[in-house]
Amino acid sequence: MAKRNKLKLWWKIIKKTGAKFIEENPFQYSAAIAYFTIISLPGIAMLTVLIAGSFYEDQEVRTQLINQVNLLVGKSSAEQVEVMMEQDMYSTDSLFMKIFGIATLVFSAKTVFISLQNSMNSIWKIKPKPKREIVKFLLDRLLSLAMIISIGFLMLVSLTADTLIAVFQKFISDYLADYSYYLIWAINVALSLAMVTPIFAALFKVLPDAHIRWGNVWVGAIVTTLLFTAGKFLISFYLSTGNVGSAYGAASSLVALLAWVYFSVLLVIFGVQFTYVYTQQMGHEIKPTKGAVAISIEEKEREDEVVNK
Repeated sequence: MAKRNKLKLWWKIIKKTGAKFIEENPFQYSAAIAYFTIISLPGIAMLTVLIAGSFYEDQEVRTQLINQVNLLVGKSSAEQVEVMMEQDMYSTDSLFMKIFGIATLVFSAKTVFISLQNSMNSIWKIKPKPKREIVKFLLDRLLSLAMIISIGFLMLVSLTADTLIAVFQKFISDYLADYSYYLIWAINVALSLAMVTPIFAALFKVLPDAHIRWGNVWVGAIVTTLLFTAGKFLISFYLSTGNVGSAYGAASSLVALLAWVYFSVLLVIFGVQFTYVYTQQMGHEIKPTKGAVAISIEEKEREDEVVNK
């Protein structure tokens, strides 16, 4: 009986999340975040090479980045990234790279993370107090910088894990020849889940102007990670085989990359909405911080009408 009630509760949460997801106009949020992410990609690539290049050979880092893009989006986009990475400014000895990388870091913090923060605040029906906007502006930038540095560290850990897997791959193949492919795949997925879940947990807990219980945060982060990981494989398979950007000619690789980011952000926003619904169904509240206020349903509807005009 208890098991049946739990299944009913989860089914109710999923249905309500789907309904609320459509109501919140997620496509607009995803489009804005995807656009800013694409604009920030050159600088993010520079920073990745700069940071990881301190621990690994530059060429190894670039090869890993290109391989990841190839797996996620397809060969044409990977070739575009490879051409971009061949530029002199991507050398770790380049002063321009370091200056431009820092500038892009600030820009990325102001765009991608702030856009995501605004989206989460809107979905969780919270907004900052007008009188504290200047202080909040500065704090948000510092917070975004800290988030990017943390994610950069996790990316470094991921690169280390990939290297270790490559080292032990031959060992696994020799002793477990029949199961080596599945075992290596399972290890990669497990490591991905272990590293991505803390990122989403940190985003849900720290980024919005809200107080939310850690228990609810972790459930939301795990569900979002599962969706994101499964969606990543499905989206990547579709983009690499479906010729999505073929109608755009020379811009097809950029369109494919933009489409991948767009659909990935949609999955994250679904996870944000799930966390909100799950918290409500558990009888808990998402409360605004001292520098924010809760938005009433009527006020939220008026704001949506203004945005959609």
